[in-house]
Amino acid sequence: MFQQNLKNWFNQFKQYFFTYSNGFYHLPYSSKSPEALVESFAKYPFVKHNKERQSIYAKTPFCDGGFNYQKLEEGCWIIYSKVRYKANVAFDLIYDDPKEEKIEDKGYYMLSLNHITNQVTIDKKIYEKQLCFSNYSWTFFKPKERNCDLNFKGSDNKYITLYFNDEWLQRNLAQNNLFSEGGLTSFIASNEPYIAWPLTGNEEVLKNFSHFDDVMNLNGEAASIDFLQLKFSTINLIFDFFRLCSEQKVMENYSGIDYDDKFNINRVENYLTNHLFDKFPGIAILSAKFKISESKLKSEFKQFFGKPIYKYFQEKQMQLAKELIIENKFLIKEISYKFGYENTSKFSAAFKKHYNILPSDLQKQEFEIEG
Repeated sequence: MFQQNLKNWFNQFKQYFFTYSNGFYHLPYSSKSPEALVESFAKYPFVKHNKERQSIYAKTPFCDGGFNYQKLEEGCWIIYSKVRYKANVAFDLIYDDPKEEKIEDKGYYMLSLNHITNQVTIDKKIYEKQLCFSNYSWTFFKPKERNCDLNFKGSDNKYITLYFNDEWLQRNLAQNNLFSEGGLTSFIASNEPYIAWPLTGNEEVLKNFSHFDDVMNLNGEAASIDFLQLKFSTINLIFDFFRLCSEQKVMENYSGIDYDDKFNINRVENYLTNHLFDKFPGIAILSAKFKISESKLKSEFKQFFGKPIYKYFQEKQMQLAKELIIENKFLIKEISYKFGYENTSKFSAAFKKHYNILPSDLQKQEFEIEG
């Protein structure tokens, strides 16, 4: 009896404990259902829950921000979160002991459009402004699969997430032609735990972030939410994902990445973007540093971020170089030297390959605009 009581107590309170490992604070939360998710966050210290507006706001040592939520109908919810992080934070899913769960509780699928904006650390003597890099993606998780939700210090992240159970999926989605054409029927039946697919940043679907600001009345400008418009917008968002899966043959080109590898791939990306003035360290060094095999590092980084790892690193270098050129604080020669190029011509060639303009011409354009 004592052991059972102790087990029940731990299951009740484990969601309020956090741990620290691999440079991250790990904060658990319940995702047995959307209701459980809302309640698990609402009970954290320094969190305000406005039930009338259906919003959660947190101002904690870890982050500032929160989310708005709506139950669209039985078995389907939408949650739109916006959070800025003050520390490295990883959210970990927790569930009750499976033996204690109701047999009929099969959990919720989680479909999310993601906008991750990471702040880059740069010496203020070189660049005084705040530089941020954005990554966009879709993720689609099966019920009770462990999500790798990493958030780096200084990041400002947005997620539009739909939660729906299997009954809702079968009733509303599974019979649609786009669902099967996109390979999602086979995905549901497969052993793959989730889909994560990078976006370029130019897709029309990304306008949904500003659109859902309005339809979910995040600014409180409307007297109430237009619920029919919210449902309509949500269905359109789902069909955007279906079309992506069909047009880009996602299921034919995708293979899952396990939790630990995904954790390390994110850490590799963050390390590279914070060492842009260094030479590319090489696959072998990165593999050893972040404890991931060289073959996995190359293949999984490309799958997760949409580009080979060196190309991704060079593109971020060129983005920073462009900012330095526009700021007009350094000579082109000085900028090329800072990025480790042997001479200005090699840097100029790399820059033109990326932006289709020489750095000297870009600097002239900016000077003429200012003049």
